[in-house]
Amino acid sequence: MADLFQIGLSGIYTSQASLATTGHNIANVNTAGYSRQSVEVNTAGADRFGGYFVGRGAIVAGIERAYDQFAFTENIMNTSQYGYSKEVYQQTSQLDMLLSDESTAVTKPVLEVFESINGVADHPNMLESRKVFLESATNMINQYNRLYDSLEIQYNGINNDIVNTADTITTLADNLANINRQISAVLGAGGQSNANDLLDQRDQAITELSQYVDVSVVPADNGMVNIYIGSGQSLVMGGTSLQMISVNGDPDPSRKELALNIDGNMALVDGSRLGGSVAGLFDTRNNDVERAFNQLGQNIIGLTHSINEQQKEGMTLEGKIGEDLFNDINSLQSMQNRVLAHNDGLGSMQLSLRVDDLSTLTPDEYELVVDDYQVGPPESISFISTNRTTGASQTISIPDMSVTERVSIPNTGLSLGIDTIVATDLPQPGKTFTLRPTRLAAQEASLQHKDPEKIAAADAEIKTVANDANTGDAVLRTSAINNPLDPLYMDEDNPLEIVVTGNVGGVITYDIVDKNGTPVTLPAGSANNYVPAVAVGAPLTGLTVTPDLLTGKVTFDLAGVEVEMTKGSPQAGDTFKLNYNETGDGDNRNMMKIADLQNQKIMNNKKATFADVYSGMISEIGAKTANADVSMQSTAILQNQSFERIQSSSGVNMDEEAANLLQYQQHYSAAARVISVATEIFDTILQAAR
Repeated sequence: MADLFQIGLSGIYTSQASLATTGHNIANVNTAGYSRQSVEVNTAGADRFGGYFVGRGAIVAGIERAYDQFAFTENIMNTSQYGYSKEVYQQTSQLDMLLSDESTAVTKPVLEVFESINGVADHPNMLESRKVFLESATNMINQYNRLYDSLEIQYNGINNDIVNTADTITTLADNLANINRQISAVLGAGGQSNANDLLDQRDQAITELSQYVDVSVVPADNGMVNIYIGSGQSLVMGGTSLQMISVNGDPDPSRKELALNIDGNMALVDGSRLGGSVAGLFDTRNNDVERAFNQLGQNIIGLTHSINEQQKEGMTLEGKIGEDLFNDINSLQSMQNRVLAHNDGLGSMQLSLRVDDLSTLTPDEYELVVDDYQVGPPESISFISTNRTTGASQTISIPDMSVTERVSIPNTGLSLGIDTIVATDLPQPGKTFTLRPTRLAAQEASLQHKDPEKIAAADAEIKTVANDANTGDAVLRTSAINNPLDPLYMDEDNPLEIVVTGNVGGVITYDIVDKNGTPVTLPAGSANNYVPAVAVGAPLTGLTVTPDLLTGKVTFDLAGVEVEMTKGSPQAGDTFKLNYNETGDGDNRNMMKIADLQNQKIMNNKKATFADVYSGMISEIGAKTANADVSMQSTAILQNQSFERIQSSSGVNMDEEAANLLQYQQHYSAAARVISVATEIFDTILQAAR
């Protein structure tokens, strides 16, 4: 027959376990990730007594935690989405405030520049009005520089966050692998219920990891799990974890990337596909902050280059052709800074990228890959250029580098120059470059001088005008007036013409003729810098100039003036007239043209002004910020709902636990009473035996 003492003791033991578990629940009511635990009690079986069975009491079968696999999976998914949306909103809202706030935006300084330009146009001979213009130009440039610096601070902050997040992911992965090993050890020793708190710790670590990346959990042996992140990259395999590290980008080392350390080998990971806050960091850096750099650069390039070009069409108070007021956007250093070579071991060469057409210039970046290179003769090279925003690709090539070392990239407003090719490390197919036409423009922007007399408010005395019937695309302009007393110097009744007679093998031949088309003879005392040399009295025919192979530019030196071919290439029969243009004190024609640049649609295929470009940038980031805000709020609701679902099934309810305490206390008392009854019966038997 069953032992009444043992039955009572079994009741004591199960009640003690229930009371202890309830107390454990109450103690951990505020513990993050804790799941409510409950005691599973089973019957201890029965002994046969005649034709029936008498029970032997109860045993503790286990202590289980309240756990909903579906709710947990939903929660880590929603946590990851919220982490992404929150990060995107934080970064875009910071960018939006930076670009639109009056204290940091460039809108007001640009307006002040054009107001001061109009002041010079109203009073072209007053040095004070010129000084005001130079001061406002200085303030504008400083504002662009400061805005670039502020963008760079945010950019560097994102890269630092990527570095720190990589360390955090590695720490969490190590922690998960360690917990996996502990769970395996406990379950291997047959203590399944004792792993409850470890399972909670693991789930909490997984939830924390899901803030940073998308997480997939796959069960493994002995209660362990494998953790995959992003689109399936393994991070934790049972008791082993991989190290997530940050590495310098290629070709830009400041652009941090992520990699997994697999037995000492670095496997790059696309951070934008990892999900969570990591993907938010990569997406805002790659798509928003970098684009803001480029759009700001496009804006300042258009503004300063347009003013510079018009400045060169006028004459200063010193009687000279105007020079650049702002930095030359196509200086050798600026052009080379736009090209970044990848460290791919496929050759060494220095390229330069020139901005030729503001109307087709965009804030896009390009990937340039060598398609073919032949040493020759003739030496030739071809590339495949791909727009990283649109994905459109096109092939560009230079069939003979002895004729030119520059090639235009169609529909981009850009041309590529082959500065140098290292003879001992020739380029191979696959050699890759990144082209950033506008990235550094706001940082490089500067005012070249502060001399008010060098502002070219008046129209130039000698104007170079192309014939409308020209078939070539050469652009010529008067670049210097060296000697107005030259015997051939133009006057109102005696203009000169440059007539191109040939353009073969990179050499331009031309004649200089009068208004009647008659070749001009070289008078005594006139500048004689012609090639080939011309004798006094000889006609100025069969002259030659050789454009620079890299820049394509060349200067015609004639009649006391210099005429520069700034871009393009002439065809035989093209003519360019050098007209005398009456100018003098009070002339403000060129300044009026500079002032008119404010309202001209120069940018974006001649559909936008400078102000439109900046306003478009603000509108674009503003729309992204608004969308990010909506996304963050909606994902926050989903994340809260999934968390509440976990709490409803796994959380500790204090009212319920208080009721359980009373219930288990009564169970304990009743079990104790069973033992007391058994003692009394035993004593009665002993008394009867005496």
